[in-house]
Amino acid sequence: MSGDKLQLLPALPLCAKAFAPFGQVIECSGHASYAINAGSSQRFTDLAQLEADADGRLALSIFRANAQRTPLTLSCLERHPRGSQAFMPLNGQAFVVVVTEQAPGSARQAAESLRVFVSNGCQGINFRSGVWHHPLLSLGAGDFLVADRLGPGPNCEEIDLSSWGLGIAL
Repeated sequence: MSGDKLQLLPALPLCAKAFAPFGQVIECSGHASYAINAGSSQRFTDLAQLEADADGRLALSIFRANAQRTPLTLSCLERHPRGSQAFMPLNGQAFVVVVTEQAPGSARQAAESLRVFVSNGCQGINFRSGVWHHPLLSLGAGDFLVADRLGPGPNCEEIDLSSWGLGIAL
């Protein structure tokens, strides 16, 4: 679908207050720290509240993302009902975060309910369990440290948005 046929959704800079209904912004700014390792490092503690159900466990992975072409077209939404999912860019690449509180049933509902944020490349995010979000949309190629649930049982529900004609205005 070409960019001129997309309904473009506005994107806002990622900030903790606006993102709070969906999870946490992972960043040092605004958080207390203390010296560790004989003063050679600062520790910023508990920047995200990671979740996993009793059947699963938390795991760290690396996702190697390709840079997405603009205009960005929304293809699907997903959610993970059994655990949170956190993303932290390792190479300073900005990325786009698309979230909503409820699964939209139509393009019109999606356009009204979707919130779009842009990370500055030094910020990560942690989606709470069950939050509907678009898969990773990296604006630059690079690696992301990902913390999420591994374990038995289905933990990914999806909604196909590919025919809805929704994109993101950057």
